[in-house]
Amino acid sequence: MLADKCYQLMDKSLLRALILIMALTLAACVFWDPARFAANTSSLQIWQGILLIWAVCSGVTFGVGFHPKRIIWRLFFHPLPAFFFLLFGLYHFFK
Repeated sequence: MLADKCYQLMDKSLLRALILIMALTLAACVFWDPARFAANTSSLQIWQGILLIWAVCSGVTFGVGFHPKRIIWRLFFHPLPAFFFLLFGLYHFFK
């Protein structure tokens, strides 16, 4: 399956560490200044906040080395889209 091949290509220790660091950094940014991510006080919409929360969860799941067995969970916690949403969230915080 294409998702498994992409997952295997991303399953490198340096990339895994980078995604874990990005996810933990974004989680710390949300704790540090939640008003930047809140729908009423920032430029983000509610669905963007939900995607950022998902990206943090997916990044930590991938970063610690957890491999879901079922295909549905592998697709749900795939690190490639999470990587791009983590980049977006970190850019939004540090711009």
